[in-house]
Amino acid sequence: MLQKVVLLVLGLLACCLVQASSKGQTGAAAVPEYVLWVGGNAPGRAEHEVRVIREALERTRSDFGGYRLEVSSDPSIAGRWRQHLAQGETIHIVPTSYTDFPPEEITLIPVPVAGGRLGYRNLVVLKDRLAEFGRIKSRSELSRYTAGQGITWPDMWVYEANELPILGADELPQLFALLRSEDIDYIPLGVEETESILEHYTQAADEFAVVPELLIYYPLSSFPVVSNQQPELITRLKAGLEAMHADGSLPLDIGQGVEKPRQCRVIKLENPSRIFPLL
Repeated sequence: MLQKVVLLVLGLLACCLVQASSKGQTGAAAVPEYVLWVGGNAPGRAEHEVRVIREALERTRSDFGGYRLEVSSDPSIAGRWRQHLAQGETIHIVPTSYTDFPPEEITLIPVPVAGGRLGYRNLVVLKDRLAEFGRIKSRSELSRYTAGQGITWPDMWVYEANELPILGADELPQLFALLRSEDIDYIPLGVEETESILEHYTQAADEFAVVPELLIYYPLSSFPVVSNQQPELITRLKAGLEAMHADGSLPLDIGQGVEKPRQCRVIKLENPSRIFPLL
């Protein structure tokens, strides 16, 4: 009889330990983990967007608690990132300039995380073609040349809609290879990240150059889109970004002090997606 009682007590203790362990694991897993994918944007822009989104999540820590944010630039999902985002399993947040999504799958938070000078583009060309590009003054003259862009960048649509020849590549090193071989004539890059991209992706300092006093411009902003599988994240990120916008701490410009030259020629393009700040 005593032996049965001892076995019963030991069994109850084991059950309690299992339940306690289970509760401990549940508590540890209660901190939400979010994956932010920035693989579709150029490095300088992506770093800026990560900082803004992380700050928005920090702003709401007192109301929503802790969180873990993983940043991914996995290029393997570039062609299907919207499907991955809708499923909400591998990625949860994407900053993008696209604004047209199925509302039952993906929610766009109407607070821009990048804008300002985002739509201004330098023209990067082979250094020995600077004089040739220095004579360009209009969109019709620019249409004689082929631009190169990341194949997943929304900018591709802008150039196509404005009937400017465009060729896409998967990554920046491939774009510079196309420029070197003259399969493309120029690469439009954001004015706030051109310098860092050239330093990072080109080895010969005298091989490429920025066309002086010539810019391309089209309206462009960046917004976070969130999987509908994460309703709390939608509420949290929206609250954080709106708070940052309200107190003036939401930075839209990626760099510092990039100004248009006084005599700069600007070729203006239409943005077919009408991507403007929604605030």
